[in-house]
Amino acid sequence: MAEKTTPAVSAKLRYAQLSQPRNTVLERARSNSELTIPGLVPVDGQDANTAFSQPYQSLGARCVNNLAAWLLVTLFPPDQSFARLSIHEDAAAELGENLSVVREALARISTKAMQFVESTACRPIFMETLRHLVVAGNALLYVPVDRSTPRMYRIDQYVVIRDEYGKLLEGVVHEKINPAALAEATRTACKVEWDPAKPSSKMVDVYTHIVREGDTVRHYQQINDIVVPGSEGQASAEQTGWMALRWQAVPGSDYGRAHVSEYIGDLVSLEDCSKAMIQFAAVASRIVHLVEPMAMVEIDDLAAADTGEFLSGYGDKIKTLQLEKSQDFAITNTVAERLELRLSHAFMLQSGTVRNADRVTAEEIRAMAQELENVLGGVYTVLSAELQLPLIKRILYILQRDSEAPEIPESVKPTIVTGFEAMGRNHSANKLRMWAQDMVSMYGPEVIKEITEATEVGRRFADSYGIEAVDQLIKTAEAVQSEQQAGMMNSAAMSAVPQLAKGMADVISAPDEPAQPMQGA
Repeated sequence: MAEKTTPAVSAKLRYAQLSQPRNTVLERARSNSELTIPGLVPVDGQDANTAFSQPYQSLGARCVNNLAAWLLVTLFPPDQSFARLSIHEDAAAELGENLSVVREALARISTKAMQFVESTACRPIFMETLRHLVVAGNALLYVPVDRSTPRMYRIDQYVVIRDEYGKLLEGVVHEKINPAALAEATRTACKVEWDPAKPSSKMVDVYTHIVREGDTVRHYQQINDIVVPGSEGQASAEQTGWMALRWQAVPGSDYGRAHVSEYIGDLVSLEDCSKAMIQFAAVASRIVHLVEPMAMVEIDDLAAADTGEFLSGYGDKIKTLQLEKSQDFAITNTVAERLELRLSHAFMLQSGTVRNADRVTAEEIRAMAQELENVLGGVYTVLSAELQLPLIKRILYILQRDSEAPEIPESVKPTIVTGFEAMGRNHSANKLRMWAQDMVSMYGPEVIKEITEATEVGRRFADSYGIEAVDQLIKTAEAVQSEQQAGMMNSAAMSAVPQLAKGMADVISAPDEPAQPMQGA
């Protein structure tokens, strides 16, 4: 139980002091949101009833959602754990256990960690967090110790300070809560006015202050500058549930840079081109007829005429007004298509990056997908250090606290097995596969048997794909030799069967020998 302490400074005052350095980052995030997903980072004063300005194109929203969904599946695969507990053979020997036995026990703990993610409904929160990272470049994630659903805070809801290594040093979260959601004891202790007869009560400002003191991260909440009873908590800096996330780390800055900010020029240009083309289409679709005064036909009769009806007049005196700008706007359309292609590459929208041709080879698509994955290598590094690794440490802390996992020695280290590391494993497998294909194409299929051994190839592929307990899948050399000897004996026995059968047949079909005459007869 954390001890109750009296805060040295008002959380509300501290939030106001730290808001000024955040303004530039916040305004940039709001501009990015307007061009991609309006309302994702709302402006001041916006609520659920506010009408957002809609852009003239939807490619920005599609790119953000696609990239966020792609990252979610890559960082947190639904069919495998995103981290594993690693231990060296020497450390396992010091524990007095066999390495395979220790790894099997650690694998069970990693499986529990994966089940924790699935049972606490983390994926929707992670998806929203990744969308904010792509658009705003920053998001604050909190994983509570009571196994409730994690919380995500927008860039306009919190302020942070980092140390020289980018670690969270201090933060303040500001959120508005309906007084009906507060407990009666909390309303009384914090002097919150609330009338049940008035459902439209004023929202209550709640401030959460996070402070790192040495190796401990402490947090508490305040309402009306009064500490909320029971809101204090603390944990070690390695096991804290507060994670200040960034898309791209900026050295010396408390906040990160968004992926959208790097391609804001193409998004702005595409927005202008889309607006111009839509306005042109609206004008071009307007049909206006011009009738000369000497056409000898009444305009009312012409407008009221049915299809196939005959009217008297001069047809060459009647013309339809046309906008002679089609050729000019063809250039605008070409520019817009090029912008869409560049943005599709930048946001890994592969359906927009494959060339429009009759024959697109599978190797071309694979190479393109590999290139797109390489683009986000640096992003994996930041998310691995600030999201995945702190998350697995927090989950292990909760499992140990609830007695669902044993105390883990310091020699056991959590290792991330998705994202950038998974890309490295895929590269290793692809290199091995291409090497084998090149050797076969140059020297023929028989060369594989001469330069390598199938068991070693299988082990390397298993390591590249992260397959565990591969020893149970690959036969030992003794088992293979025993099977080969048994096969040779069976083959020898089978080859001897026809000869034995033929010998027996010869004996049966041979005629009886004539009896020898008796001597002296």
